[in-house]
Amino acid sequence: MSEMTAEEMGWTAVLEELRSASGVEVSHEVLGAVEADPNPESVPLDPGLVRCSPRFSEIGIQWGTVEPYAPVSGEFYLTPVASAIKGEAPDFSSDLHSESERAVGAELRIIDDAPYTGAGMYTALRLQAGVANPEIWFADHLRGLWRMDLDYREYLRVLAMTKGAFSWQHLFTDAPLDDSEFSRIPGRLTNMLDVLPRVFPDHDYEPLRERLVERLAG
Repeated sequence: MSEMTAEEMGWTAVLEELRSASGVEVSHEVLGAVEADPNPESVPLDPGLVRCSPRFSEIGIQWGTVEPYAPVSGEFYLTPVASAIKGEAPDFSSDLHSESERAVGAELRIIDDAPYTGAGMYTALRLQAGVANPEIWFADHLRGLWRMDLDYREYLRVLAMTKGAFSWQHLFTDAPLDDSEFSRIPGRLTNMLDVLPRVFPDHDYEPLRERLVERLAG
């Protein structure tokens, strides 16, 4: 088993934070062994991006808050970049998908999803020739695909802060949160940014609060 990097130790700390928080109940948790180091030069992406990617064979957690806190729940399940790019693209064969979504979908590889919840949400990077720092896209169960205003490194940073609270990704998309289809999302995000700072006071959530204000302002 390879020695853990500082980033990987940080992810084990995220699991421990959730496991030990008095206001959180963990439903499922997995933490596999650290796999052998990939050769960053063999991956057609920024080598620094590959190095910051956690190499666990699997790492994931499903959780929810308990009283006296407002209901907040979440899940993440990370796939290392070196493994993700060898995988298959998500299924976009349904007639519900547009031609433009199919074109993007063929280039996506999943890096984070929610297998325990099974709600069909996932985050993927987009593999494009000559692009070393790929776009990050979020697929929700409401209305298709959304490009995120984050790169991979930033995605990991915010994921570690939000602990995978459901819908956090829409802080960084242009999904119309005032649309009826998204009517529950603002409440989820508001609860998340009310509860998490109290459960995890060592983290600075103010930038995410500012982001929410901007999103709700349209």
